Amino acid sequence: MRFTLITIFHILLIHSAYANFDWNENCKQAYTNTIQLKFDKANGILENERSLNPTNSLVYLIENYADYLKIQISEEKNEFDKLKSLKDDRLSIIKDDDSESPWKLYSEAEIHLQWAANRLKFGEYFTAAYEINKAFRLLTENDKKYPHFLPNKKSLGVLYSLIGSVPKQYNWVLSIIGMEGNLDNGLKLMRTTIDKMKTDSIYSSMVEETYFLYAFLKMNLDNNHIDLKNLLEEIENSDYLLLNFAASRIATKLGQNDLAISILENRIKDKDYYPFHYLDYLIAVGKQNKLDSDCIEYFENYVQNFSGLNYKKSALMRISWQYLLMDDELNFKKYRNEVNDIGALFVGADKEAQDFHKNKLKTHKELLKARLYFDGGYYENSLQELDALNLKELENTIYNYLEFNYRKARVYEKLENTYEAINFYKQTIEKEKNETFYFSPKSALQLGLIFEKKGDKNQASKYFQSCIDMQNHLYEKSLEQKAKAGLERLN
Repeated sequence: MRFTLITIFHILLIHSAYANFDWNENCKQAYTNTIQLKFDKANGILENERSLNPTNSLVYLIENYADYLKIQISEEKNEFDKLKSLKDDRLSIIKDDDSESPWKLYSEAEIHLQWAANRLKFGEYFTAAYEINKAFRLLTENDKKYPHFLPNKKSLGVLYSLIGSVPKQYNWVLSIIGMEGNLDNGLKLMRTTIDKMKTDSIYSSMVEETYFLYAFLKMNLDNNHIDLKNLLEEIENSDYLLLNFAASRIATKLGQNDLAISILENRIKDKDYYPFHYLDYLIAVGKQNKLDSDCIEYFENYVQNFSGLNYKKSALMRISWQYLLMDDELNFKKYRNEVNDIGALFVGADKEAQDFHKNKLKTHKELLKARLYFDGGYYENSLQELDALNLKELENTIYNYLEFNYRKARVYEKLENTYEAINFYKQTIEKEKNETFYFSPKSALQLGLIFEKKGDKNQASKYFQSCIDMQNHLYEKSLEQKAKAGLERLN
């Protein structure tokens, strides 16, 4: 009898301790609907949970997650400014909760991380750096206290991977603030977490989110195409829009343009889902890679419907390109001129579009075809366009001449003619010494990847570092990040 009473008392104590972070069915369903971008439905479930269990602090974590995704997808500065004041209120409620639960420090860390990502999108870099550091410390502490708590592993995997992509010469910065990471370990931790979550009845509703984060880390920081092919097979038939997005990007990276288009065209389209207009832009790019004039309609839909700023200049540039391919000079110039009237200059594609507008360079139609075919994975078509060009005529314009060498290198690399690829990449770097186009740093990055694959660490390191050292060019941030990740893989 005494044993039974003690046991019941112990169970009641445990229930009481965790009651304020109750990962119950309401929270699981709200979280799932949030990841599915069904925010209104998720909010209704959370309101029900709030009335039934008013002290459940997990409500504030899930609400914050929905706000984070809205800001990331809509890119509306007004929405960002309106919602960011809620961060401190939510953190205050969670901190005041005295429950001994692994969800407490995790929730604090996630809210810091989510707002750091939002601030990075709108240029608030100093505050974002503070929040990332704060999240890292909270997650590290939580992992020591609760080493088997799977959600913690997901977020630590992300941070280990990102921090681990900083090369050694910059490690002194991280050591000052006590942050350490390892790219390979971070990716392995996320993969292990995914496999465990799949069969875990408690945390299975978080597997899609973890897949999404893992997919973009693998695409941008790793050079293992076999892993990407396997990952694509796992997520290409998902009914989650975020995973449709990730799968289409992986398919594009693997040169499977038709599959990328198919994934996006067959995605669920329903009024219950938050508008994800960027997917129209991606469909348009995919169609243009096939020289399909239907792309114009998708680009125009994106420009008209998306209330954010990014990729609007790029969309207009690409509409202009399409009219050039159709020999419509009037509309080619019309849309090129409109580039200046819309959007912003936060991403490389928009910076390229602005240069396209500003410099009024005569776009070389055959080189453009070669580029688009290559981007779609139609490598033989791209090579045919390049082989048909008169090289002597191209030499009269340095941009066209450099692009020709760069495109040749890219096609030969994909066709596994490594000797010719290396030769043309080196020619591109040599000829672009006094220019600030992106062909040379991208060539250096690709040479680093080629030599990494060949096992020549010295040459790989040399070219990754060369890519980092080249500055003031389009795509500087993204190319530098990839080169840094390459250096990390070599160490």
